[in-house]
Amino acid sequence: MSPGGWSEIMPVDEEVSMLCKWMQNISEGKTNKSYGEFVAVLYRHQIVAGENDLVKVWVGGNEYVHLMIFQSPLLENTFTIKFLGVEGDHKLEDPLEPFINPSV
Repeated sequence: MSPGGWSEIMPVDEEVSMLCKWMQNISEGKTNKSYGEFVAVLYRHQIVAGENDLVKVWVGGNEYVHLMIFQSPLLENTFTIKFLGVEGDHKLEDPLEPFINPSV
């Protein structure tokens, strides 16, 4: 992965899964939908002045949303997690590509 470039698509780990759970309520508010399921399945990672994660989240049936989440670097014992956006109405086979702040 080149600096600033996105990684290949990978299965989620425990950290990414937890981040997505924290973003469920925000995602539901932004898409005006309530999700019975909210399970992160795949993601891509980007190192910037912090870290961006682009995550495919299963929300039931063959429906998925894509989330973008930013984590700042740890500075003075503090870091920030920021919701960057959500895209709804995706399918499993849809490409996991970066997007610019839909539904923020």
